[in-house]
Order: sequence, then structure tokens, then C-alpha cells
Amino acid sequence: MTIIKGTGSILPELVVTNEQFNDHVFYDKSGTQLPKQGAEVTAKLESITGIRERRYVPFDQDSRPLMTKAAELAIENAGVNPNDLDGIIVAHNAGNMLIDENYFHTVPNMAALLKNTLGITNYECFAYDILFACPGWLQASIQAHQAINNGDAENILVVGIEVASRLLDPHDLDSMILADGCGAAVLSKTSENKGVLACATFSHAQSDVSNIYLGKSNNPEQDGNCWFKMNGKEVYRYATTWVPKVIQKVLDKANLNVTDIDMFLFHQANDKLIHAIAKNLAELYQTDLANFDGKLPMTIQFLGNTSVATIPTMLDMILRGKLEGYEIHEGQKVVMASVGAGMHCNAIVYQF
Repeated sequence: MTIIKGTGSILPELVVTNEQFNDHVFYDKSGTQLPKQGAEVTAKLESITGIRERRYVPFDQDSRPLMTKAAELAIENAGVNPNDLDGIIVAHNAGNMLIDENYFHTVPNMAALLKNTLGITNYECFAYDILFACPGWLQASIQAHQAINNGDAENILVVGIEVASRLLDPHDLDSMILADGCGAAVLSKTSENKGVLACATFSHAQSDVSNIYLGKSNNPEQDGNCWFKMNGKEVYRYATTWVPKVIQKVLDKANLNVTDIDMFLFHQANDKLIHAIAKNLAELYQTDLANFDGKLPMTIQFLGNTSVATIPTMLDMILRGKLEGYEIHEGQKVVMASVGAGMHCNAIVYQF
């Protein structure tokens, strides 16, 4: 079996409230300036997504300090020596974000940078990255679990880092959704009867491949072609359709019913989206939506959508008693599920 032996997360220093977008001038995708004032736009966004504030990495830092600190906390929490790690997997979307620039580097890869910063000299400790959008940390955890189950490793550090703030088009409404963060975990081999019970992944990559992408600004006069872009309605449709189905798949593999689950850690993209996924999942199992009461922790309101960092950050906060109203106890079963660009979605069912 594979257990989560230790976790760690870091919240970036800069707190950005919705009011700080009030002076932005927004354009639609055709390049036409929107008539609504910034304050009206931000109020509407908060009513739809639930986001009140988010956090950004200071612009005089690259991605490494955030990634390193979260990893160090997870390693310390796991009680392992860094040189005893058999592998490092870093999930991200755009490599190392450069200081004071809207550019990023992917060479050397993030896991290599992290291994170097941690001072790990064990050359048998592999260090690679995974690009799988928002579900990246979960997919990296699945790969770590598979390596451990195959006997190729005993301890693997899995990190999810997002520095989206450097990719946000200031003239696009969607710029208010994404945020920065980093979460990490050490996954380890165990003889105990707990840990990862099952996992499942769906990748469609058909017409949905263009639902989320990097492109030009909505403002024709804004330079650059690596700004975050999203077709929100299509993303919502994909997530509410397929996340319940990938959860059903993983529960079937574990011979469990949705009513057997004590908590659901869903990707934090949108308040209404999270509840819609729960509603559709309840309908799949022909059970009352009330079965989800108290089982849906949220960080979206004060952290925004931290993409690949969302689930490991939320998990760490709960395990450390930092998310009010939520605790995980020994023996409880938790489903972690995510969805993102590709389009991809995945899920893990885990027993603590």
C-alpha cells in the first residue's frame, strides 16, 4: 500500500482582494472593451465563483522559494531524510516563472531545480516534471503510487506548484480567478492496511482541447501571447459531466459507494461548480445531496483557484487543523478529484 506520510504547503505573501481589480479595463474575446465598470465586474465574479481574495508570489521572486519551502515542510512532516527519497515529481503548468517578467523557463526542469535546492546528492533519486494542468498533483501522486507498488521506490516527494499570476491577462475577466500556491506530500510504502485504495484518470483531448490555453490578450494593444485563456461555459460543462463519472470509476474499483466516503476534496475552481459536481454525483448514485453536507471543504473563497496546488494545499491545511470546521480522522475514507486543461480529470480514493 501507499500512504501519504507527510504534507506541507505555503501560501504566498501577497494578498490580492477583488477590489484591487476595480480599476482594470476589461475586454471580451473579440477585443471589444466591456461597458461595465470594474467594481460591477468584480462583484459579479464574486457572486458566481465565491472568490473574495487570492494570493500571489511577490514579483521579485521566482518559483523556487515557494516550491522549496513546501517541500521542506512535507519532508519534515514525514520524518524522512531528503537523501532517502527515491524520487521527486513536480506538477506545474509553466516551469520556473522568472523575476519581474511574464516569462518562464522549463530547462532545467522544476524537479531538478528542487532536488538541487534541497541538497539531495542521491543520484538514484529521479527528478522529473509532469504537465497535466490542474489535475497534475493528483496524477503525479498516482504515478508515485504506481512506482511504489511496482517495488521501484519507497519514498517519493510529490509537489504541485502554481504561479499563475505571471500569466494573467489584466484585461480578461478570467484573470481574477487564478492564483498562486504550492502544496507537497511524501508518499511512502507501508505494510498497513490503509492508504491509496484506487485511482482513475480520464483524458479526452478532443474538441475540448481548446477549452483552456495560452494566447493573446483580449486587449489588442497588450503585448504577449502567453496569457491564460478559458472557455468557461465549456469547462463547466466538461467538469460537471466527467468529474462525477471519474469518481464513480474510482469508487467502483475500490468496491465502495459514494455514501462510504467521509470527505471530498474537489478541485477549487468555482463555488457553484463544486456544488454542481456534488449534485451530479448524488444523482449518479441516486442518493440525497444531503449526504454531502459537511463533506465539501472549500478554500476557493480566500485562495482562489490555485490550479495544480489546490488539492495538496487543502489537504495539508486540513491535516494541520488550519481549515476551520474540517478534520480527518484515522479510518476515514476521502476522495480527491480534479479537472483541468486537456481536458483531463482524475480521482483517488484514500483511507487514512
